[in-house]
Amino acid sequence: MKKYTQKGATIKELREGLDRLSTQKEMAAEIGVSERMLRMIENDNAAIPITTVDRLAKALGVRREHIIFSEGRPAEVPSPLPVPPFPQMDSASEEPPQIIPRFDWDYAYATSNETRLYHEASHSHDLVTAIEIALTEETSAYAEELFEILGGLTYAKRDILKDIEPGKEIALRRRIRQLLVLLKGNDVWAYETSFFRRLPERMTLPPECEEHTLQSRLLVALAPPGEYGETSLRVNIDHGQPFVLLSLKSLKARSGRGEDAGA
Repeated sequence: MKKYTQKGATIKELREGLDRLSTQKEMAAEIGVSERMLRMIENDNAAIPITTVDRLAKALGVRREHIIFSEGRPAEVPSPLPVPPFPQMDSASEEPPQIIPRFDWDYAYATSNETRLYHEASHSHDLVTAIEIALTEETSAYAEELFEILGGLTYAKRDILKDIEPGKEIALRRRIRQLLVLLKGNDVWAYETSFFRRLPERMTLPPECEEHTLQSRLLVALAPPGEYGETSLRVNIDHGQPFVLLSLKSLKARSGRGEDAGA
């Protein structure tokens, strides 16, 4: 299961400012974790599953991007990292840092699971779409309705602090399933992937120490079935801004230097 690293200091500050759930005991019970786990989240930026992230964001009254760094970032990182100069390699085996461009590509995967699509859409900031197949008038109508439903579930189109009514959720899930079946019956497959975008948008590497925010984005593409049984599709994605991806060894080295400086 993917885990996400929290902004512990931000979470603690938001919690202490609440009228209700201001104590660690109350908040831990609200989001379904132990008090010890909540202390680890606030004091050590502990990584937690996305379901816990969403419960915590809802309890604090914020979007989840406000309380997480990014997927996979080490828990010991206390704040967003500035873009550093490339560190010297300690050995020939050390992987060099990589510059990830703003406009990149990734793989989206075929899905006919309406529950997954519903969940990803309702936990994403926004939706982008891609159509890699010629559509008929019939399939165009199915595609338009599917994109409208999924887009309406995103944070950009609804109040995330209000739960979707159970009856409405059931109806939406049922219709998503029907549309996926109708599209697939016409040899139009749905592919999906999600990723984080770094903002503000820019085409060059950000200045050193510039703070950034993260927004989750769901991409849904329509394309023909794989000719040889493939279940993935290469798609274009927009990271929002280019960034430097350090090796794990470099991240650990930087964290160690930070600890030494603060000692």
